[in-house]
Amino acid sequence: MKRPFCLPVLLVCILDFGAALLAQQTDLSGTWVGFAERRGSQDELTVVLEKKDGRYAGKLTDNMGVFTNSEIKNCAVKDDKVTFEFDGGAGGQTFTLRAELTLKNDTMKGTWTIIVGTEDSGTIEVTRKK
Repeated sequence: MKRPFCLPVLLVCILDFGAALLAQQTDLSGTWVGFAERRGSQDELTVVLEKKDGRYAGKLTDNMGVFTNSEIKNCAVKDDKVTFEFDGGAGGQTFTLRAELTLKNDTMKGTWTIIVGTEDSGTIEVTRKK
């Protein structure tokens, strides 16, 4: 009688392990395009990520010229959460922003917050370019 119970439990364990392994293998390298939004206005973004030595590096550019090939730094990926920081400038001011995103399929979506400089925040959504 114990065999019928053990098989489903074993299958669930194998599937959970496989899903965890697959999540660890997600590669974010590539070009991501989308927008950042702040108080109802949108700015088009291009994010280029590359994995080097097990870490992500890259650049972020926008259409308004606030971010011109801004270096992406402190990029971290844990499960479906992606965070990174980047610098920008406008009107003679410079600032550092942090993006906190959730990855689902080929889309990263979440918020950005200025962490050094004037206070501000908004939303961001980018999709991997095919």
